[in-house]
Amino acid sequence: MSKHASSALRTTRTGLEPASRERGLAPGTRIQHYELIRELGSGGMGTVCLARDTRLGRRVAIKFLHTEDPDLTKRFILEARATARCGQENIVIIYEVGEHQGSPFMVLEYLQGQPMKKLIAGQRLPPSRAVELMVPVVRALACAHEQGIVHRDLKPENILVTDSGAIKVLDFGIAKVLQGEEPSLGVATDTFVGLLEDDGEELTRRGSILGTMAYMSPEQWGNGVAIDHRTDIWAVGIMLFRMLAAQHPLGSMGGPQLAVTALLDEPMPRLREVVPDAPPELAAIVDRCLLKHKEERFPDALSLLRALEPFLPGRYNREQRIDESPYAGLSSFQEADADRFFGRTREIAALVNRIHDRPLLAVVGPSGTGKSSFVRAGLVPVLKRSGTPWEALVIRPGRNPLSALANMMAPLVSSSDSVEQDLKERKLLIEHLRNEPGYVGNVLRSRARRKQNHILLFVDQFEELYTLVPDAKERLAFTACLLGIADDATSPIRVVLSIRSDFLDRVPEDEGFMAELSQGLYFLTPPNREGLRDALVQPAERAGYRFETPTMVDNMLEHLESTQGALPLLQFAATQLWESRDPSRKLLTTSAYAAIGGIAGALASHADSVLTGMSTQERALVRALFLRLVTPEHTRALVSADELRELTKDTGEMQRIIDHLVQARLLVVQTGGGATGATVELVHESLIHSWPTLKRWLDEGQEDSGFLEQLRNATRQWQAKKFDNNLLWRGEMVEEARRFQRRYRGELPQLQRDFLDAVFAQEVRATRLKRALVVGSTVFLVLLVIAAAVALVIIRTSQQEAERQAEVAQAAEAVSRKAELMARAAEATAREAELQAKQRLAEVQAKELERQKAQQEAEDFSQQLARANKNLLGSNDKLKSALRSAWWAQQRAKAAKKRAEEMARDARDARRKAEELLRREQERVEELERQMGGIIKELKN
Repeated sequence: MSKHASSALRTTRTGLEPASRERGLAPGTRIQHYELIRELGSGGMGTVCLARDTRLGRRVAIKFLHTEDPDLTKRFILEARATARCGQENIVIIYEVGEHQGSPFMVLEYLQGQPMKKLIAGQRLPPSRAVELMVPVVRALACAHEQGIVHRDLKPENILVTDSGAIKVLDFGIAKVLQGEEPSLGVATDTFVGLLEDDGEELTRRGSILGTMAYMSPEQWGNGVAIDHRTDIWAVGIMLFRMLAAQHPLGSMGGPQLAVTALLDEPMPRLREVVPDAPPELAAIVDRCLLKHKEERFPDALSLLRALEPFLPGRYNREQRIDESPYAGLSSFQEADADRFFGRTREIAALVNRIHDRPLLAVVGPSGTGKSSFVRAGLVPVLKRSGTPWEALVIRPGRNPLSALANMMAPLVSSSDSVEQDLKERKLLIEHLRNEPGYVGNVLRSRARRKQNHILLFVDQFEELYTLVPDAKERLAFTACLLGIADDATSPIRVVLSIRSDFLDRVPEDEGFMAELSQGLYFLTPPNREGLRDALVQPAERAGYRFETPTMVDNMLEHLESTQGALPLLQFAATQLWESRDPSRKLLTTSAYAAIGGIAGALASHADSVLTGMSTQERALVRALFLRLVTPEHTRALVSADELRELTKDTGEMQRIIDHLVQARLLVVQTGGGATGATVELVHESLIHSWPTLKRWLDEGQEDSGFLEQLRNATRQWQAKKFDNNLLWRGEMVEEARRFQRRYRGELPQLQRDFLDAVFAQEVRATRLKRALVVGSTVFLVLLVIAAAVALVIIRTSQQEAERQAEVAQAAEAVSRKAELMARAAEATAREAELQAKQRLAEVQAKELERQKAQQEAEDFSQQLARANKNLLGSNDKLKSALRSAWWAQQRAKAAKKRAEEMARDARDARRKAEELLRREQERVEELERQMGGIIKELKN
């Protein structure tokens, strides 16, 4: 099946078939306010087309029934009515029902995705994954059953997994209504008008058994037992069995052989007989669904749903430690927290679908949407339980992104035992990555082939590449390495980034990287109200607790829906509630909620309470610490603990403050590997946006924050270049540094103070040098004036002598000019005589040439005359030959004309004979049709 499918078909086509065109379903056809775009699929009984709703501006699928039979039309309307009655998110939506050219149609939501049949593809699924896929289906059945509607043809082909991760149950075309409506349509011999695959197992003609044989319950085989909602529970059991065992309970049986299902005394095989390692409790649920006496199955879909929910991912076979909080607080969820990560089921399913087709993906969203948690605790665990072996590697760019890659790769390629050798190898590895960006991809692909698994590289906080790395060459080298890893969809390697949406416009600095990344952007929006409710309520229920009142939950959700960074605030407030829980009643109480100040005040109250217990000097250090941990772009900065300790001369005191804030869950410390020391950062960006005290500090230090970032970058470069004086500030930056020094009241790290001292010292040296140059220039100018006066006297004397010599030269020049004039006159006379002689010689030569030319022309004329006579004789001969050829051609044309007239007469005779034969054949066909009509009438009677 195509990845893009309608909610009511199994196959796709690129254009309308001629038959559809004959039915008036050509592209561009207007049906009410719908305009047909193209055909999506067609069967013997109906056609499904993609159309646009010109009124609401959306795409829809329109399902046409090719019949004028009132019974079929009635069944079609019943399908629409049954489906529309079930307003549930896992059931396809019916927008409208109408009639076009005498045939009924229904307008459905247009869904893009793939059927569950293709998703499971005959493979054994982990139990949690199988339950994860089936729970939405059971929820849809629960809703339908409440309305008294039974699907009766539930199977993987009728379940669509959309690209957005939703699961939709399709085709209630043979749904049975149990509330007394239209009883004639509720028997097992009704006609099915849905669009079904012709797989040889479906009996859909009038008067035949309904359903798909492999999924039909015993009562559907016509054993005299009435059909009700428990026939759908049987189908759920068959699907679960096939997911867990990769085969039908009856093995390779097919077609009419499956009729053994109707034998009530012949039990179905047990799941653990086929899959001995299946969880016993889940196997018992599947076996109960497949009990042939329907009274022994689950009484309803809701009971089945409650039985399956404990086996959802993260809930099965995990013992919760005593007093362990089910919430993450302000910390990001990690892979180990998958069992308490709720509210993102659809988004995870959507990304899992995309990760198979795209080697490079980016999870994009604003701060506080839980991008890191979504990948770590959502995507990675789902991939690992998908049945395909996956290995997850996680890095953050930090200040040295190539170093982060090298640290990740070092355990994969290192063979050294000593720390010193390990550090040396990592430095060489960094240079190797810079020079050969494809190397890391080769290493990871070799590892995947060797271990026969897939590898997911998660680059968390990708915006650090732009907030913490000032060198564009370093950034481009890092993105080149990522391109070398995620180079093709057939590779076993996938790269997933998480990046804040307001930094997405920085990525195009590497055009090649952006070209690849743009095809794999996944925008993670804040969860909707139901997602927030799941994230709030379900962890507590998993721990055996509940909220004291529903109003309390609604109040929390109302605050969260209008709050930036809702997820971390939810987790933090819920953690505070958990710590004040009532263990005797297993409740999270309203009094505890009021005590923490609600959602809005929980984080601010906690942070302020931490500050309240500190001295004035400690609060000043905390202010400097937090300002250092926020970038000028108001994002979290990843700072080494050594650099933070340099903010004060008493490094021990700063370390104690860091430890205290970590214990208070406001900071997090990560221990680096190899040459990388411990780093410190804010526990979450929501502190930047939701803690008024920090916001005030940032506003007060806004002018200084930009300068401090420039100072840090300049200091690092100065240190990296071994304190090169050419990197020291000059000009306006020196003045800015002096103004900063006058207004700044905090302490700077020693290296930054050394940098500023070197800048100021260089400025002092430059000022002294400038003064020395001014004095020297003045003395030089005085000496230059004296030398100019002496030179002026010498120049004047030389000028007078030059004038006298000029007069003597002028007299000599006059004599020379007269001699030159006389010579020119003699030369002109000689030239005139020479010209006259040349003219006489030219006249003689011209007359001789004219004589020779006249003689030559006479000879040429004689030759031309001889050739003309010869040509005239030849032309006469050719004319005679041509006349003879023309006479023979005329004779042949007359003969051909005569033969053509004879053939025309023969053709007319043959045509008359053919028309006579055709007339006789038509009469015979009409007679046969009249006979067949009579036979059909007799059969109908």
